[in-house]
Amino acid sequence: MALPALLIIAAAIFAGHLILNDMAEQVDRSESRNVERSVNAALSSLLTRLRETNGDYAVWDDAVRKLYGKVDPDFVQSNLIDSTRQAILFDTVYLLGEDDQSIFGYQNGSAAMRSARDEFGAVLDLLVTKVRAQSKSFDSQTGFLRDREGALYAVAIGSVTPSSDAVEKPLGQARLLLIGRALNGAALQRMSEEFVLDGLAFAASSGPDKPGVRINDPSGTQIALLTWAPSAQGNEAFHRVLPTAFLAAGLVCLTTLFLMAIGYANLVELSKRERQAVFAANHDELTGLPNRAAFGRSLEKATSHYRPECTPVALIYMDLDGFKEVNDAYGHESGDFLLKYVASGFGAICQGAGTLARVGGDEFALLLDRPETVQRAEILCEQLIRFFDHPAAINGRMISIGTSIGVAVMAQEALSAEELLRRSDVAMYLAKEFGRNRVAFYDPSIDAARSERTTLADKLREAIKADQLAVVYQPIFEAGSMRPTGVEALVRWLHPEVGLVPPDIFVPIAEESGLIDQIGAFVIGRACRDALEWPGVRLSVNVSAVQFRNPKFDVVLANMLGEIGFPTERLEIEMTETHLVANPERAQAIIANLRARGVTIALDDFGTGYSSIGYLRRFAFDKLKLDRSLVVGITSDEAARELCEATIALARALDLRVTAEGVETEGEAVLLRQAGCDYLQGYAFARPMTAEAVGSFLLSTVPTAVALPWTG
Repeated sequence: MALPALLIIAAAIFAGHLILNDMAEQVDRSESRNVERSVNAALSSLLTRLRETNGDYAVWDDAVRKLYGKVDPDFVQSNLIDSTRQAILFDTVYLLGEDDQSIFGYQNGSAAMRSARDEFGAVLDLLVTKVRAQSKSFDSQTGFLRDREGALYAVAIGSVTPSSDAVEKPLGQARLLLIGRALNGAALQRMSEEFVLDGLAFAASSGPDKPGVRINDPSGTQIALLTWAPSAQGNEAFHRVLPTAFLAAGLVCLTTLFLMAIGYANLVELSKRERQAVFAANHDELTGLPNRAAFGRSLEKATSHYRPECTPVALIYMDLDGFKEVNDAYGHESGDFLLKYVASGFGAICQGAGTLARVGGDEFALLLDRPETVQRAEILCEQLIRFFDHPAAINGRMISIGTSIGVAVMAQEALSAEELLRRSDVAMYLAKEFGRNRVAFYDPSIDAARSERTTLADKLREAIKADQLAVVYQPIFEAGSMRPTGVEALVRWLHPEVGLVPPDIFVPIAEESGLIDQIGAFVIGRACRDALEWPGVRLSVNVSAVQFRNPKFDVVLANMLGEIGFPTERLEIEMTETHLVANPERAQAIIANLRARGVTIALDDFGTGYSSIGYLRRFAFDKLKLDRSLVVGITSDEAARELCEATIALARALDLRVTAEGVETEGEAVLLRQAGCDYLQGYAFARPMTAEAVGSFLLSTVPTAVALPWTG
């Protein structure tokens, strides 16, 4: 009986041994497969982040302004070279021209030794071809490449295109922005820590004792093998329990249960890692909100399941007002803090209402796909607007921004996800046009209005080519002597079909469509040539805020005046507070340069904007022009008169000459003269007239004071 018992015990031990050994191998293989998935997810996440970073830098209005034509070195230094030196998001950048040749390249803060083609070889052309074949604005392509020295890089390449309609996309082939990140030891170490992967390294080959993932370039050729330290937890556990199993067959079951528990714990941990990888692929790394890809899938699902009788869908699209200015002024770190602050606040407001996502640099979207939440869309939008009533404390600074919100509702007809997104985006831009920090709901008339503006922009472009714009002049009178001492140049457009198009209609369209520089140059040139015939008369010309954004505006103006031969001391540039709010430092520098050249600077339309005394003290203006809104009513409203007198007194205290525009009655002129106004301008004295007419007018009234309408 002992022999059969021994045989049974031996068989049991042997069977247990086989079972335990097989279980250990299964655990190791399972963990190896899960680690392989985690490695693939880590590589995919790296390319996704690189692609999104490329979009942040390439799909950007400032990038179009600074990287086309003559490249702005300051822009490249602060936004690209410094980023490669810090190597947080990327350490390599190239700009490829319209002919796909390198315009510049930098690696780790220094100029690249070779062009992009020489650095990465002909396989780079495959990514370039894919980008060129795309028709979307966000067309970035990614892949892995070997450089000339054999180092492995993850790269993303995409077209440099505008992020808004404020900047026109350049004609012809787009310039391409390539960013890359070297997969060196430091990068592998960060990847190991981020995805909890041990022993990541490149190897020549793999095997059972060294599993690996192949890395292919865009042509499908293997260029690297990423390996990791194989896990042997199952095998280690097997050897730990083996002595016990040999000593007592009765403990085989307990040992099996023990190993099963270990295996289960390993599987749970690996499942957790896999969930983390999936989360990283579907969520924004900075804010933790769903990213654009995940939101797109949710939107596609909601629109595809739409039924008019019971499933309304609303899309709320939000763009932060003033975020880019904060980012430019205080740096990307403050910008990132601000984005996290906004995401947290939006998340608290929208909790339980729908799917909130970050879909762009400073853009968020909220999908409402339940009847009760769609009905609350307007209330939610109001709460989102009110969120910015109080400034945010970021890195010791109080920062005030806002948000423009566009809402599109799908309730009566089925729409595609793309169309619903487009409508909400159109509504959002309408909210910006209405003054920002407000809500606009999509209406079909919006598209009609945008189409009308596009048509008008085309007609304006034709009018410029056909020389259909004209310049008229309104005299400006010295308040004491009532002699005309200057004229203001005003642009007019008489369309042969539409008729007279008001400047407040076509000038904003010119600014949006990139035509304002041509119009501004035309007005200044024509006005200066006409004013050469009126010796001693000062010429005032309005300059658009868009023109003033050119940091070399003073140089361009000086060259133009030199070619015409017009004295700078007779020219007066009128600017509005819009110039100052957009970029105070740049405005202050240009104003100083213009005044140094002898040009007079006047702050126009004072009383319609912020009307900040701080601006008057900070910027060296020569003259203040009171807007018609401060003049009207001063003869009948005591409060209006006192406000006007106080404004004039303030200007005189700051040693500023004052011009009142829009003067239409004798009473207004008398009160303004008594209040100390230096110059008067308005229909009470003279209307805008052609160059020939104003020349005759000036000759007939100088040196005699003008005969006012009410003097007979």
